[in-house]
Amino acid sequence: MSAKSNRIFYSLLIAAAIVLPFVMISSGFFASASEKVLPGVEVMGTDLGGLNREEGMASLAELEKNLRGTRVILRHHGQTWPLLLSEVGFGINEEAVMEAALNAGRQGSLIHRWQERKLREKEKYSLKPVIGFDRAALSQRVRELARDIIVEPQDAFFEIEEDETVIVMPAQTGLDIDLEKLQGDICRVLLENKKSEVNLSLVKAPPARSTVDVEVMGVDALLAGYTTSFDTSKVSRTYNVNVAARAFDNLLVRPGHMVSFNEVVGPRSSEAGYKTAPVIINDEFVDGLGGGVCQVSTTLYNCILLANLEVVERTSHALPVGYVPLGRDATVVYDALDLKFLNNTDSYLYIRSTVNGGQLTIKIYGNSAFKRDVSVNTWVTRESEPKVVYEEDPNLPEGEQVVKQEGAKGYVVAAERVVRLNGEVEKREDLTMSNYNPLKRIIAVGTIKEAQQIAPSTPTKPFEDTKPQQPHNIAQQQPLNPFGSGQDVHSIVGDGFESN
Repeated sequence: MSAKSNRIFYSLLIAAAIVLPFVMISSGFFASASEKVLPGVEVMGTDLGGLNREEGMASLAELEKNLRGTRVILRHHGQTWPLLLSEVGFGINEEAVMEAALNAGRQGSLIHRWQERKLREKEKYSLKPVIGFDRAALSQRVRELARDIIVEPQDAFFEIEEDETVIVMPAQTGLDIDLEKLQGDICRVLLENKKSEVNLSLVKAPPARSTVDVEVMGVDALLAGYTTSFDTSKVSRTYNVNVAARAFDNLLVRPGHMVSFNEVVGPRSSEAGYKTAPVIINDEFVDGLGGGVCQVSTTLYNCILLANLEVVERTSHALPVGYVPLGRDATVVYDALDLKFLNNTDSYLYIRSTVNGGQLTIKIYGNSAFKRDVSVNTWVTRESEPKVVYEEDPNLPEGEQVVKQEGAKGYVVAAERVVRLNGEVEKREDLTMSNYNPLKRIIAVGTIKEAQQIAPSTPTKPFEDTKPQQPHNIAQQQPLNPFGSGQDVHSIVGDGFESN
């Protein structure tokens, strides 16, 4: 080609580059860029060509509705299960699909756009929809359907032998549904319009806690145990003891961690399963939710003391309780009074809490290197006489008196913990003082005059189960020890009244 011809050719190209955009604008090339989908664009057989955003969204919603009614058959070694897509949160991201549809043929250079549009006149342009599932719903439903082929993983755990030997039971790997592959397979059969069947694949399901995880916790011995007794005929109170005790069973406490009784047990409410039973409020016995929970905190407190763990917070009851010696109780009130202790060992602690008949037993296991012989001594430092209160009783003859509540002395009790290693005193520490208010003596005085008496009145019986625990001397605090050397276990039948 001559130089002259070249000049003419390039001049024509430049002119075309200048004129073509104006021609395309005048012919409506860009007129529908933000309004309607270009012809030939579809998604899963649904034609979106010529539709604006609102119309396209309506078509996609109808497509999604139809697909949600699809049943996909899950298969595994001859077993089949029908999975309805509406049950697993199937959905199309309509916004994303519509955005892609409106952009089809409108991206790239002018020449590329023109070529793409010419191509769409001959063949359809199929968009891949953005499909999603509710992962939790899909997992739950598939695992319900195919539960026979799923093997749950087993965490490693501690097993306690009858002689209190601690054994680590190894973890076991399980088998579960490969959800990632399942989602992809469902999308594939839908997009390819194939028979709605997919084969389930299984993947290994590792345990949350491996054998090594448990072995390195260092738990190999019983550090302490303590038992208290209660009257099972008090049904609501017994129920509350069981509920609170279960919260501590199988509890693991890492080194240096502080445990709060209230945080572990939670609010004592009817929603949490607690029932109404006697509690101490303002030095009186009244019915309240969660009566009996303090027997669990008290039993735990004594176990903490005997395990030589650090007590961070403890408060005695306002009145003595009957299931432990004076100075050995711990009251708790949610959001007010708590029992807290610190794992001051270098290993994990493992707590077992069991209720058997009328006995509550709590045991704390840890590393044998921290096992000590521990004794707890308590003694009364001051006594106070109960106040005598006279109450008029319109059911008694004038002048007649009946004791409605015996009353009891109040006490201030001191306590100490003595820790021994190989027979030698390693530590002697003072524990928090316990202040028990006197229980007032209530005497009912009759007010019925002789002329008003129609029939002999029946004297009112004194209230039962209100006699508080009397002081315990040191000798009474060394009962038979079923947990081995140095582990003090005390069981006394309680009167059923306590604060929660």
